[in-house]
Amino acid sequence: MKCFRIALALTVAATALGIGGASAADKPKLAMILKTLSAPYWQIVVAGAREAADKNGADLVVLGPPTEDAVEQQINMVQDVLAQKPDALIFSPSQPPTAVGVLNKFAQAKIPVILVDTGMPEGFTDYVTFIGTDNYAAGQAGGEALVKVLKKGDKVLLLDGAPGNPAMTDRVDGAKERLDAAGIVIGARQPAYSDRERAFSVTQNVLQSTPDIAAVFAGNDDEALGAMRALKQNGKDVPVIGVNADDDALHAILAGDLYGSVAQSNYQMGVLGVEKALAAIKGEAVDKRIDSGAELIIRDNAQALLDQRADLTK
Repeated sequence: MKCFRIALALTVAATALGIGGASAADKPKLAMILKTLSAPYWQIVVAGAREAADKNGADLVVLGPPTEDAVEQQINMVQDVLAQKPDALIFSPSQPPTAVGVLNKFAQAKIPVILVDTGMPEGFTDYVTFIGTDNYAAGQAGGEALVKVLKKGDKVLLLDGAPGNPAMTDRVDGAKERLDAAGIVIGARQPAYSDRERAFSVTQNVLQSTPDIAAVFAGNDDEALGAMRALKQNGKDVPVIGVNADDDALHAILAGDLYGSVAQSNYQMGVLGVEKALAAIKGEAVDKRIDSGAELIIRDNAQALLDQRADLTK
């Protein structure tokens, strides 16, 4: 597997991108614009995309703003790339509603758009496919893992994201479905806004009214780590599972503090993004929704995932 270094794209000079250049005239020209290139999660998406592009003889230009909240800068990148007329765009919108206008322009230009990791608002259909995690299934995997270490009647705290965040809601709903089926009691379900400190406070408050919480499922790892700290401060050692398998979570799993996390297959998102972009360029049929998969990470396989990431992001 080829290792590479990713140059962080802070600004875009469209004429310098090389999209549409004469040297690439005989190759499909793909543009990939992600939420940022500075985070390991996105670097692994790029690793998968680079591997697939090399394998299939495609030219791939990768761009992203310095941070995920640089929404306007990301949209400007998409606008600049549109002017260069790539054969396809692989895109992960930082704030999907703000991207509707520019993606409509891609549709008008008949340039296929492949979404990875994050989809567009309901009702927007001017894209070829959305490749990402089935969040409900990811939550089911986490819930099933807790069922195996709990007994009927045990109480679980569920930590949601912000109200209206569909990815987080789906994850918690998936976990709840498996817990309910096993006779596990939902002791509380509270929003923690995907934030570590808010999850800490929420968990502290829940423990005051429901001290016999036997486990926690959180919609992401920041919430899981915040809940874990609150539980420790209250002298409780119970299993906590999050989603994403971030590096902080993996280290906590290896230390025996966090029970597990459900990893999104971000490398596969990159691979599939390029493969489906090339299929769309050829006019081949592509499913509108593709599940990139997820995997439960516990102490047995956490180190292997850390090692893989280190290799991919060298």
